[in-house]
Parts: sequence; structure tokens; C-alpha cells
Amino acid sequence: MRCTTWAAAALLLTILGAAACNGGDSDESEAPAPTAETTERDETTEPEPSAGGEPTREDYAAALGEGTVGLSNADSMCFGLAIVDAVGFERLQQANAFDLMAANSDASLADMGITLDEAQTAALLDGLHQCGDMRAMFKNVLAAGGTMPPEAANCVIDGLDDALFDRLLVVSIAGGEQALNADPGLVTGLQDAVLTCVQAGVGQ
Repeated sequence: MRCTTWAAAALLLTILGAAACNGGDSDESEAPAPTAETTERDETTEPEPSAGGEPTREDYAAALGEGTVGLSNADSMCFGLAIVDAVGFERLQQANAFDLMAANSDASLADMGITLDEAQTAALLDGLHQCGDMRAMFKNVLAAGGTMPPEAANCVIDGLDDALFDRLLVVSIAGGEQALNADPGLVTGLQDAVLTCVQAGVGQ
């Protein structure tokens, strides 16, 4: 989930800055330029295998989900397990994913050489949504990480229809920030949601 929220937050910040410049009535409406420091993340821990053996399914899940500010440990583990189950534990092992995550905590599945087919994508979304209210959790993460004020996070996420929100989740997990930026339909949908909120003065 950490890679998901960071990639999405970076894209949202870029869009938010552009929307503020284009849709605001004064300089006071401008959002700060996106920087790597804008979103707070917990970088104090690195994935470590359980004592006495190779990393387990739960170790992989913890590595995939841990460290997201604004998300409980239980939710982080749930998200991680959803990714492991959708991709397949053996496939993650073959991709040496655990070591890759230790070297780069924001690694996407694409960084691991892993792609998702339609069935795996459906399984991923089903697993994620079984973890609880994804929209509420995503809002908490964006607000807690300092990406945007809570009111703005609520407005933007509420402005995405279900299909676009699911697409945001899948693309960010599967491909990270580069894949998000390369998806014109997703970028346009996010731009529309952000611009609507900026023009309404939400979070300003």
C-alpha cells in the first residue's frame, strides 16, 4: 500500500498544483510544488524475514503493506495479503520481490517484472475491497501524509467514480507513478476531480 499511496499522492500533488494555478482566483489558491518531502512516510523499517528461514507469505505481505502513515497495521497487512494472493506467493519468490522491496520500499509490481492479467486484477480489487472502506482509508493516508488537507482529500476521492478509483488502485500498485502518468484517461479523471474541488475552494 505504501507504493500505491506514494505514487498516487505524487500524481495528485502535480495535478493539484496545476489546477490551483488554472482554477484559482488569486495567488493564495496555489498549491505548493510537489516535492519528495511533501508526503510523510515511515522509512525506519526494512523488510526482514521471520527468524529461522526464508520469508513467508506473511513476511511478503508485511513488506508490501507496511510503513504507510495513516493506516493501521491490520489494514496494511490486509492490503499486503491481497497483493500476495492476487499475484501468487511463488511468483513473488521467483521475482526475488522480497529483496527488491528491501532495496526500494516504493517498488511497484512492474519494478519486480510482474504484470497482472484480467483475472489477477479482479482478484486484487476483490481482496483490497474486502479489507474495508478503501475510499475512507485512502483519504486518511493522503491527509495523514501531508499530501493535502483532509477536506481536499475527501473532495478529490469522492469525486472519482468507482471505476476510476479502482483503476487508480490497480495502476499504482502494478506500475507505480510512471504508469499513472502514462495513463491519459486516469490523469484526465483525476484532473477533473481536483479542478472541481479547487474551483469550489475546498481546503483553501
